[in-house]
Amino acid sequence: MRDIYAVLLEVSSIQQYVFASNKLKENLGASYLVENIFENNLRTVLEGLDKKCEFERWKIDPQKITICDQESESEVGYIGGGNALIFFKNRDTAVKLGRKWSQNLLINAPGLRPSIAIGKVDCSVLADKEKFPVTIGKLFDKLRENKLSYQPQTTFSRHGITAECYHTGLSAEFFDKNSNNYVSSVTMKKMKSSQAATDNLHEKFSSVLKGYRFPTELNELGQTEGDSHISIAHIDGNRMGSRFQECKTLEEIRLLSISVKKATEDSFANLLKLIVQKIEQDDNIFDYFNFNGILLPIRPIIMGGDDITFVSPGKLGIYFAEIFMKEFSEKIVSDKKKLSSCAGVAITKTKYPFYRGYQLAEGLCGNAKKMAYKETDSSWIDFHIAYGGFSGSIENIRRTNYTGSRGNLCLRPYRVTGKVDYCSLSECIRGINHLSGIKFDPEEKSWFDFDESKWPRSKLKEFREVLTMGAPVSEKFITEMEYRHRTLPDIKGHPECKNTGWIYDRREIGSKVTPYFDMLELMEIYPLKLLFREGDI
Repeated sequence: MRDIYAVLLEVSSIQQYVFASNKLKENLGASYLVENIFENNLRTVLEGLDKKCEFERWKIDPQKITICDQESESEVGYIGGGNALIFFKNRDTAVKLGRKWSQNLLINAPGLRPSIAIGKVDCSVLADKEKFPVTIGKLFDKLRENKLSYQPQTTFSRHGITAECYHTGLSAEFFDKNSNNYVSSVTMKKMKSSQAATDNLHEKFSSVLKGYRFPTELNELGQTEGDSHISIAHIDGNRMGSRFQECKTLEEIRLLSISVKKATEDSFANLLKLIVQKIEQDDNIFDYFNFNGILLPIRPIIMGGDDITFVSPGKLGIYFAEIFMKEFSEKIVSDKKKLSSCAGVAITKTKYPFYRGYQLAEGLCGNAKKMAYKETDSSWIDFHIAYGGFSGSIENIRRTNYTGSRGNLCLRPYRVTGKVDYCSLSECIRGINHLSGIKFDPEEKSWFDFDESKWPRSKLKEFREVLTMGAPVSEKFITEMEYRHRTLPDIKGHPECKNTGWIYDRREIGSKVTPYFDMLELMEIYPLKLLFREGDI
């Protein structure tokens, strides 16, 4: 069999590149540039080297591999998961692709950091279930080695005499008429791409948008008067790296890449359908955002193969993430295994540094994944409301600010799909409904108070403070409320909890945790009145 040459392409520090600015337009433009590093930039370079290259064939006919035919000089192996794999018959052409693609990015997407690995491959390996994983593994090892040994220069060095870009600190080489300031080439390229990003998104989801539009500024999300909070939600598929590594042939990788991307886009499309339906049929949604008649209360920033990052008004982020995760878990992909995901939702002030907010959401998602690793086929969500200026990792924030004298104040993260127990988000929401004392009347199509047992806001606030104190104080307060016919919600599997306020924490031997603190914090932001459409609580 003949040898061919595999070129593995990757771009590093994508999140830092996309979320470097506090301006949503720049984030959108940066995301669009990242999305097109393979689809447009790579296509332009590859078709320049091989006029006969059929760039989309790997998607249209994933079972057919043409690089081993006499006529083909190049072929796209697959594109997905932040990587692109290209095959060539000629090594010089393979090297030339890496060089020209890097040059293309330097001009059209300055600031991105490309990494490249090239290796010789036997044609027979591509369909060999034993040899293919080993060969591709070696290529990824080489890519990892190249990334560690060399960091390319992807922005022009600062000049001796120049103004600084107020966004990036780089040399300000272009004049921006909108801001009346000089900006760097990196910032200018992002801003120029923002409209293309919005147009592309509207076209992709035109069938479900019904004429509604996505906002292009953070202050257009519909924050309500007196509440300037936004939600930054980062959702990532579970164990997707392992599932791609388990693929035994190039065909399996192609099919999985195509089907996972479709599952993500279809899940988001279904979320959009729900939002549009709520706007047109459920006036309760307007309690949680200000609607101007056309702009939706959500804007996706990154939508990769198995991950998505979006922003929304503060009170809708957890609800939207929950809907997406449930939709995602119902999709079937090529390997016939269930999909699951984890989410982190950071609820911050609109003017809070956006990259720090994203880092917080990413850290929350990572915290949720720790639970997902322990339970197969389960989806988890973690959230944090940034009332003040807490900084550091989510573990340090909770250790410092969310620990009472009796134990942990945070039970989160919560399970969204999988078995139902006291760690399920549905159980937490049921508890919120109990404390809020409201119920939906299907005949009147309106909400009303249960009775006099509803907890007043003053007592809920007092209970929150009591939970930070010792056990005797908590139990005394709970007993006092029972005399006034105000009981705590039942905790599934822990009947004693409603009398003491605490249970043993399964995450830490010997420690205790309260499920009620999360309920008290979440009930301020969770859109309870939107739930009756999906089923009574």
